[in-house]
Amino acid sequence: MLLKAYKIHLISAVSAVGISCLYNFVFLFNLYELFQTTSFIQFTTDENIKFIHALAWIFSVFVVVYCVILFNYSWKESFIRKNLKGWNKQFVNITTNIFLYLLLSLLAYILFRSLPHNVEVYSIVFFLEKFILAEISALIIASLLIANRTAKRNKEVMVQLQIENKKAELQGLKEQISPHFFFNTLNSLSAVIRTAEKSDSLEFVEKLSQVYRYILDSGDNNTVSIKEEIGFLNDYSYLLHKRFGNNFSIDNKIDSKILENKIPPLALHVLFENVTKHNKLLSSSPVKISILNTDDYIYFKNELRKKENVASHGSGLSNLNKRYQMICGKEIEISEKNNEFCVKIPIIK
Repeated sequence: MLLKAYKIHLISAVSAVGISCLYNFVFLFNLYELFQTTSFIQFTTDENIKFIHALAWIFSVFVVVYCVILFNYSWKESFIRKNLKGWNKQFVNITTNIFLYLLLSLLAYILFRSLPHNVEVYSIVFFLEKFILAEISALIIASLLIANRTAKRNKEVMVQLQIENKKAELQGLKEQISPHFFFNTLNSLSAVIRTAEKSDSLEFVEKLSQVYRYILDSGDNNTVSIKEEIGFLNDYSYLLHKRFGNNFSIDNKIDSKILENKIPPLALHVLFENVTKHNKLLSSSPVKISILNTDDYIYFKNELRKKENVASHGSGLSNLNKRYQMICGKEIEISEKNNEFCVKIPIIK
């Protein structure tokens, strides 16, 4: 987080006090000795003049350092056009600092001219020479603060870019699901219209609208509740039952205590689509699907009825795995044994 306004004022003031004390160490030492020998009310005229001049020097150096730091860190942007770059910007930067240096020296000269004197009045050249080291010290501190601010801004920009890139990539992965889903549901609708009664067709369209509403509603979310995803899966399985009949069955054993936990939207849809894509759905040998859970994972299992010439792991599972990696840094696990295919997906708490 960048330095807040009050913090930069505090840093500037503390730096100005420190440099002013170092710069006027002789004056401070003389004041210390003066107070050691006599009290303020007993000061002579010469001692009062020395005291006033010492305070004026300390105050002047403080103002120079404080103003130069704030000017370069904060105020300068109000005077220098933001579209200036390269040598033009450097020239204006140097010119404005020289002008500030001359202005502060002139104000100090006017201040000291108004003070009582028992010695020769200082010339303007004297103040220009006197304040040069204070000006340089303030510029060094301002440069360090600006470098720190630039580093933090660059870091924030990089973090924001990474977030936006992840969002874009995640959105792209989610959108890959839609064309495949759209193609399949249109095929299902076509089959129902040709073979089913009008009431069944209307119910199919209603379920289809609910499915698409869920896809639209979850489109901007990286996660949804397991309860919502189960509801979507029930609607989607209805659509596929109309297409494939009773060639598959789903045994949902999800524990109610995890229903409010999260998973990526359409995660169960991807797993279900994987079953229909890679297995033969036959009325003579229905594919049994079971969904169960532990505290940390959901297990999506199905009996194997492999189709020929189909890759064992489709792009859908790869897509789902990438989404998990980006959302929570975890991965899905795939296993195949005892004529059973199982995908293990993490529960996001």
